[in-house]
Amino acid sequence: MSVSNSSKGFDEPLSSKVFDNPHLLEIIVSNLTWNCESNLSTRLINKSFNSLFLRIIRRNHRKMKIEFIGLAERCDETAKDWIFINYRKIKKSIIPGYFNFLNKIVGVKVEEIITKDLWLPEEMFARNLHDIIYSDLIGGNRESVRRLIGLEDVCEGCWNCANMARQCVEYGPVRFRMLRRVKNPIHYRKLHISDKLLEDIANDCTLKSTTKEECFKHLHGVIRPSISCDTLVLWICELKEYYVDGVMMNSHFAMPREVLDVMIRKWNVKTIRMNMVACTSENECDENWIDSGYFTKIKLDDPYCHWKHKYSGSLEEFMKNILRVIQLEKQRKLEVNIQFFTEICSFKVGNSEELAEIPSEYLLLSDRVECFRMFVPCEIVESGPERLNMIKWVGRRFQVKDMDNHFTLNLNIYVKETELKELDNGLMETHPNSLIGVFLLVAT
Repeated sequence: MSVSNSSKGFDEPLSSKVFDNPHLLEIIVSNLTWNCESNLSTRLINKSFNSLFLRIIRRNHRKMKIEFIGLAERCDETAKDWIFINYRKIKKSIIPGYFNFLNKIVGVKVEEIITKDLWLPEEMFARNLHDIIYSDLIGGNRESVRRLIGLEDVCEGCWNCANMARQCVEYGPVRFRMLRRVKNPIHYRKLHISDKLLEDIANDCTLKSTTKEECFKHLHGVIRPSISCDTLVLWICELKEYYVDGVMMNSHFAMPREVLDVMIRKWNVKTIRMNMVACTSENECDENWIDSGYFTKIKLDDPYCHWKHKYSGSLEEFMKNILRVIQLEKQRKLEVNIQFFTEICSFKVGNSEELAEIPSEYLLLSDRVECFRMFVPCEIVESGPERLNMIKWVGRRFQVKDMDNHFTLNLNIYVKETELKELDNGLMETHPNSLIGVFLLVAT
């Protein structure tokens, strides 16, 4: 009997063994679904293969990130026939069919959509992409979308986006046009705003006023308590265009402090998070609010940087300046969270060999923090790699607490793990109080 069973098992087709093994089948299908649009014919292998194929695609597309990478499409030399969707290069020509397949065949109910830099592609393509995200990707499943980020870059606040803004628990960055539409009470888990919104509100109040008192009265009318949010995410553009004595500058620009203060109070904000953005579609400054003198100017530079740009100053000075600016208003019952990505060169003071130290106001927590960011090298970005690379960043968390005001600042500072591993571990012993020393602890 045992010989007979063995013989029968030996004669069983190998393919049946594979398809009857759920674990093995999932491994095979997972390797095909990452570029599912090129492997649709594999669905015809058998029923179980097709069922698993569609299930994995559904799972992998509940969260969608759609981003443009590279130089702006403003001429033939920078035109591209692709865009990145979930970190993969997708031909522009197949996007409508791809979205229809996900919606109609696979039955994907998208829960999160993040779009990035859709102001950089050719305008007609961007507007069409915006429209088919609603018509073909989301379709009739709008109630499933709970997070929508970045789409107003294209439309500046259309009715489709306005309707989504009313139902999402996380939305933005909201434009001034959209903000003025909010009449009924709405609560966000996270609401994203930009420094441009602060500027637009300040300019609007300035142009409609002849005195500071009148200006601030108008400000309270613009920022209404009908909105509330747990976390306010402030997007800060580093490269703004403005003029100083007739000379155009291209750097971080001041923000009107009182506008942000009123938002924090009226919207019952518990936590503020700051996102440093290299460049946005809103990079031109309108300085009417500054000329009026009604608002207080705040800046986060001196020095200031983004992980994409070469650092120009000491990390120690940056930490001191961030704390100084945030504590200007002595906010109560507020938590501020900042994630800061930098380069190894910022651990030195200027161009000297002196190493930056931890400012005395900060407490170094024991937490090792790390994250992964998708990355494409600048030298190959225009050729469009098939998939983005994943880079590991490691760092430390620093904290400042004001117990009297129930205020907490959490500052996570990250550097690339590969850069840390290239450093001399002896610095940890010779400079124990330096920033570079505490970072080397997480690299060993």
